[in-house]
Amino acid sequence: MIIALASDFDNTLYFHNTEERFYAQDVFEILFFQKRGGIFGICTGRSPDSVFDNIGTFIRPDFIISVSGALIVDGKGNVLESHSIAPAVTEKICREFEEEAEMVVHAGGHVYCFGEAEYPLQIRIGSFEELPQDAIYGISMRFKSVGAAAEAASLIREKYGAEAAPFQNVNHVDVVAAGCSKGAGAARVRELFGIEKLGGIGDSYNDLPLIETADVGFTFPGAPEELRAAADEIVLSVSQAIERLG
Repeated sequence: MIIALASDFDNTLYFHNTEERFYAQDVFEILFFQKRGGIFGICTGRSPDSVFDNIGTFIRPDFIISVSGALIVDGKGNVLESHSIAPAVTEKICREFEEEAEMVVHAGGHVYCFGEAEYPLQIRIGSFEELPQDAIYGISMRFKSVGAAAEAASLIREKYGAEAAPFQNVNHVDVVAAGCSKGAGAARVRELFGIEKLGGIGDSYNDLPLIETADVGFTFPGAPEELRAAADEIVLSVSQAIERLG
């Protein structure tokens, strides 16, 4: 039986507030899981280059479901599937919230920004025309509060729902093409890799589609109530999820 685990990245596998960033036990269990024939992947709102830059040589994923399901790549970064947002829709959404949120655009596997780059991997541009027009995968916006993010997600769903799907993660909102989600990405990975038993683990609202799609959904004791209700198992770590997945 082919067994796989798709793991959220930030605050599930990768931790900003710890010196080592990854828990040693998680890394060990992932490597041992893969050695036994298991398939391990990352499911995130980040772009592929951001994930590869942060995991270094610690973890070697078999797949990455990136930009909230809009772009799926294998462990070497080769594109397996992609879904883009129309350039005109991207520009409308960005302009609508440019005064309320800091934002970046995921396109062509990279991250573009219109102001000063916060991270070395971000590419600064001066206009929407500089984006790869046929490969705009998503928009990530950071609002000042959870409430503002919730209102923005609701507005995007109401005005652009036929073309774009918003996913809130605390005070962030990720926008991808309609029909995309972490769950849809996980379902596609199941087909691509012939997975017979799929586990999914995450900690926030945007992970709900992943948890609901998985055969075994995992989350944490401190996760939102909606995730805990949807999950099959409550665990303390990725390593514990792997142990229970089998």
